[in-house]
Amino acid sequence: MPKRRRHAGKRGLRALARQGLGPPTGDSLTVHAPLPNPSVTTALKGDMKTTPALLILAAAAAIPVAAGAAKPPSNSTVTAIAAPSVVTFGTPAKVSGTTAPTTAVTLQADAFPYDGNFSKVASSTSDASGAYAFSVTPADGTHYRVTAKLSPPVTSPIVALGVRWHITLKVSTRSPSAGSKVRFSGTVAPGHTGQPVRVQKRTASGFRTVAGTTLSAGLNNTSVYSIRVRVRRSGTYRVQVASDGSRQAATSSKRKLTVR
Repeated sequence: MPKRRRHAGKRGLRALARQGLGPPTGDSLTVHAPLPNPSVTTALKGDMKTTPALLILAAAAAIPVAAGAAKPPSNSTVTAIAAPSVVTFGTPAKVSGTTAPTTAVTLQADAFPYDGNFSKVASSTSDASGAYAFSVTPADGTHYRVTAKLSPPVTSPIVALGVRWHITLKVSTRSPSAGSKVRFSGTVAPGHTGQPVRVQKRTASGFRTVAGTTLSAGLNNTSVYSIRVRVRRSGTYRVQVASDGSRQAATSSKRKLTVR
């Protein structure tokens, strides 16, 4: 009787193993955990059996749990450009760029001699696309930068805007007789008393200086000049004012003189 009970016990364990309800017989033990697939086929003592879906516990422990989608980085920069890069005195230019949408931006300027001390010029807010623009009319060459009120605040690279003289030119006649003198006169803005003025004539190799004078004080932030030049042959003339550092060299419009 004890012998039969031992055999019956072994048969019961085998039956439970075949149903997946008890420890399997043999030399190895397979641990199962739920799988997402309804069923998988596993091998038990060499026989293929279909059991409920299981997942290997070690693999499940190695897979990290997502804490939520990462947020894309915000636009944390500000760009700036001056267009055009050089203007005639009294002509506006535009400093524009992009940053994060609907962000407060401040334009700062450091005029010649560029000592690095920037001061506030204007404030604005970028539009829904992040674009902004400022209109500026500097009297001297100026460095600009833009600060965007982000967290933390960011500042654009420095952009340079050059300013050239505004020069007018009149001639007393455009049809002088050979060897007579023609008066060249006009204004230069902004005013700079004592700045050299050159009258130039076009040659085969470019314009060549034929006479010169200096600026005198004028009205309303201008300087004036007047000089008489002997004209022996027909030609094209212009006036040039050299750079003084804060303003770039500039030339007037041209005048064609035809000798009679």
